[in-house]
Amino acid sequence: MKKLLPLFSLALVGLVAFAQEKPASLLPAFGAEGRDFTAKAQGGKAIKGWLPAGWDDNSDWATLAATYTKLKDGPKEGVTAVRIEVKDLGEGQLQLTSFSGKRVFKKGMKHAVEGWLRGSADLKVGARQPGDPYEFYVEHDLTGGKEWKAFKFEFALDVDKEAFIMFVMPGNGTIDLAGVVVREVK
Repeated sequence: MKKLLPLFSLALVGLVAFAQEKPASLLPAFGAEGRDFTAKAQGGKAIKGWLPAGWDDNSDWATLAATYTKLKDGPKEGVTAVRIEVKDLGEGQLQLTSFSGKRVFKKGMKHAVEGWLRGSADLKVGARQPGDPYEFYVEHDLTGGKEWKAFKFEFALDVDKEAFIMFVMPGNGTIDLAGVVVREVK
């Protein structure tokens, strides 16, 4: 028994370290499970491709053509990546969100939106109100490059507010997005 105690202690330390890992995302996993879809946009255009389960394009009100493509070269093994390509943008913007991510963000509680991106198209992320006038409570411009780059956007609201986390592309272009999570920051 005395010989097993050091092994048990080592295993316990490993479990404690694992338990201290970052908490699970408040949004559905930006993971390998997903679905193909096609939706009509304004002006006879289409939005199509593949999105992780629990994630939706919310751009059918806009005049644009967009394609989402699942990539095989994510920033690291086991991290799902999606290429977003916007073409022929007239009015509006591309909006990517998780409607199941709508929640009340508590006053003063700090949250972080994290992931990776690659590419040079304009992209912003923010917490947006779910109803009219559909404004962002907080938002942040993201900058990519030729290689995968980690991003982290932290925010805390001054009052309790119901919101979605939403990614927006306001123009034509291509951006790769991977491993998106939203966490409470202690």
